[in-house]
Amino acid sequence: MKKFVYFILALSIAGAVLSGILLLQHFYPDVKMGIISCGGGIVNPCITLSQSAWSTLFKIPVAAYGLLWYLLTLFIVLIADYAGGRYYAWSLAVILPLAAFAVAADAALAAILIATKLFCSFCIATYAVNIGILTVAVLWFLRARKDEQFSLPGVLREIVSAKDATPDRKAFQSAFVLFLFLLCFALFSTSYILTLKTGNRRVPADRVNSFLMNFYQTPQQKVDFPDTGIVLGNPDAEVTLYVFTDFLCSACYEFYRIEQYIFARYGDRVRTVYYNFPLDMSCNNELKRTVYKNSCIAARAFSAASDAGFTDEYTTKHFADYQNTHTRYDMNLALAAFRLVSADDRKGVDEARFRLMMNSDETTRRIEEHIRMAKELGVDSTPTMFISGRKLVGVPPMDIMDRLISHELGKK
Repeated sequence: MKKFVYFILALSIAGAVLSGILLLQHFYPDVKMGIISCGGGIVNPCITLSQSAWSTLFKIPVAAYGLLWYLLTLFIVLIADYAGGRYYAWSLAVILPLAAFAVAADAALAAILIATKLFCSFCIATYAVNIGILTVAVLWFLRARKDEQFSLPGVLREIVSAKDATPDRKAFQSAFVLFLFLLCFALFSTSYILTLKTGNRRVPADRVNSFLMNFYQTPQQKVDFPDTGIVLGNPDAEVTLYVFTDFLCSACYEFYRIEQYIFARYGDRVRTVYYNFPLDMSCNNELKRTVYKNSCIAARAFSAASDAGFTDEYTTKHFADYQNTHTRYDMNLALAAFRLVSADDRKGVDEARFRLMMNSDETTRRIEEHIRMAKELGVDSTPTMFISGRKLVGVPPMDIMDRLISHELGKK
């Protein structure tokens, strides 16, 4: 029996680690975990899914239910391994139906992945773990039934029955119930507290509808947006977001996080075209004060990256450590982001060439044109975006942006 216990133990540990990562990403999508990643580039489907409406059940993250299942399984098999004897049968009788339920739940979650087109590799890995646990449990059951005439209903009745229960069994049953209660309380209360702390709450449907109604009552402007190299997404996308941004702006970073969700959700149907409006008086004469020091350097860096043809890669590296770099950003950090871009993605551009492109007259002229255009359109803060000729200042919550993009695509 021990070999079955050890297989389930190993699988449960793997599942707990995966669920823990997903739970961490739900509350802290910006946390860095070294080489652990669910996707590269602009889109990380696991983080995208963790920030979507499908990520919670009764306002509790789905990952928390998964973690509860794996920790409970760990506790059960450890008891069986330690106590031996009849506890093996009891453990199997509990794990087998729970594993079957977990796989059934995974089938529903897999359908959601297919429907949303967000193929989260961590999520799929947990499904594989649950299938593995169920497979081992079934093999264990077949072996037990062959060797001991194991009856699942009979063992379950034995577990819950108070008849002929010894003091040891009563103590075990009480301890098990207490452990289950405390585990549920710890996980769900912690999830609730983190939800309040991180503000990870969905936007009510009436607020979303109200926003859309007000937005589409705004008159459309006929704006001829010139071409710009700073483009993320498919050049032939059905919906284009024209965005005036400062690449050191905190709100612009929030938009980047929402942008990751939009690209994962809608794929090649959406693109973003960026225009520089750095909130830095060293290159923007329309300002009365500098808000983000050296954001003109960031504007130059992004313009150079777009000219060189690796906008996506540079954007990813620039925002990867935004929380630690935006307050001390300078030329060294701009070049450090360049060095992080894979040599294969740099299109033959070395660091010296990249620096020259940043400081070229063409880059200066382009940034000045963007700033003049922003003035003509009444842009005075970032991000300011235009969608189908309608102006949108600031960053709406992800639920609102999702509905807005969905509505625009529906019009197409």
